[in-house]
Amino acid sequence: MQFAAVRKLDVLLGRMAPVAVERDAMADLTAALGDKHEAKVMGLLRDEFGPSRVYEVGPPRSFDRTGLEARHRETIQALRDGFDVIFQGCFFADGFHGRADFLILQEDGTYAVFDTKLARSAKAEALLQLAAYADQLRSAGVPVHRDGHLILGTNETTSHPLPESIPLFYAARDRLRALLEAHRLASLPSAWGDPRWLACLKCPDCKAEMEAADDLMLVRRMNRSRRAKLIEAGIRTMAMFAAADLPDVGIKMDPLWVDLQDQARLQCGLGDVDDTINGVSYKVLDNPALIAIPKPSYGDIFFDFEGDPLWQDPATGEWGIEYLFGLVEHAADGHDFIAFTAHSLEEERQALIDFIDHVTERRAIHRGLHIFHYAQYEVSALRKMARRHGVMVDEVEELVETGVMFDLYETVKGSVRISDRSFSIKKLEPLYMPAGRVGVTNAVDSMVQYSVYRDAVDSGQLENAKSIFSAIKDYNHYDCISTWKLRDWLLNLTR
Repeated sequence: MQFAAVRKLDVLLGRMAPVAVERDAMADLTAALGDKHEAKVMGLLRDEFGPSRVYEVGPPRSFDRTGLEARHRETIQALRDGFDVIFQGCFFADGFHGRADFLILQEDGTYAVFDTKLARSAKAEALLQLAAYADQLRSAGVPVHRDGHLILGTNETTSHPLPESIPLFYAARDRLRALLEAHRLASLPSAWGDPRWLACLKCPDCKAEMEAADDLMLVRRMNRSRRAKLIEAGIRTMAMFAAADLPDVGIKMDPLWVDLQDQARLQCGLGDVDDTINGVSYKVLDNPALIAIPKPSYGDIFFDFEGDPLWQDPATGEWGIEYLFGLVEHAADGHDFIAFTAHSLEEERQALIDFIDHVTERRAIHRGLHIFHYAQYEVSALRKMARRHGVMVDEVEELVETGVMFDLYETVKGSVRISDRSFSIKKLEPLYMPAGRVGVTNAVDSMVQYSVYRDAVDSGQLENAKSIFSAIKDYNHYDCISTWKLRDWLLNLTR
């Protein structure tokens, strides 16, 4: 987005220091998987054409004009020498730099641009990348194939006519160039809230500025259009919104405006609350959602999945696995934690069957039981697995349609308001759990650690792998207990 671009220019010009960014473990994992995908394609191309027909361009020794131009010249020379494959071709012209994954010589003497993407479908940004590389080839006098190609994470290769995307690339490039040149000539650094810059509201630069500016988007359920309306009325911060008389500034109150302002007041510590526990305030709403919670049964199950959407079956290339079905149930000495695990699609199929069989047996004993979970993921994942494996489809639908599966997120959303902008179960836990989490603490940690676990298994470090997976199970166990305690806390609000 534009704000992030001009902010990066400010840093390069020495107008401000870069934003301190915490290491993003999920981004690191995705990048590593992308590298593996690229390396796999590279191996196939070496096998097809022979190592001597593949030319690899190394990374620039320095990211200044000298270093970038040197790699650009090297790439053009490799193309003119007629190598069948150029890997990581480096381009630098008119202030823009990019590295094409693969440039492959075609039978008609043209070079085709191929880019590897972990995505399962083509995205607009990827098509612009193809167009950018093709434009550089054409500028260097290298004949370019009319189609660019994406080698997707599904192992499918999609083809895209470059004449359709090159004009879009030119328009985007020219807009960015004009934006950066105008800002380069300015005397002051970019300022948050400047209407000249579109902001994505998601990147590290935007998030840092939003926090520093007490931006309206920090209010839970705020959207861009309502934010824009408030700014137009002269209300720019969450604190201003919490204290404002909206009709006085021309905003007609409706139920959503009332809810948003009440939420802002809670987050600012100004609203009326029912209680504050461990630093989190809450307010019970006049809503029938609490009454709809099923009556507790000794047979109740508290359920949570651990899944990895970035896992890929080595044989089929199919993405995603639910590797841990965690259940907590009443037991004579407190509770039992039951885990059905899967590290292949065949094992996932069996885990689904075992889970449904377990639930069926328990329902035969405890006819009023419910399976409590938090958010829609568990239902979606069960349905997806049943369709994927062609088993237990009717049994899963019966659990969902008869209300045996009960989503506590919907209850929370409709019955309480808290002083945090998130309804993540981790943000609710201070209200009913005695201590904070340790070790694996969130779903991203779980996914990253599962990837580390798989690497440990593949390299024969079995004791290390066992320890890693044990920590993931502990996290899942805690989530199941948290779901149970949340159910009980919500029930207590009705008393």
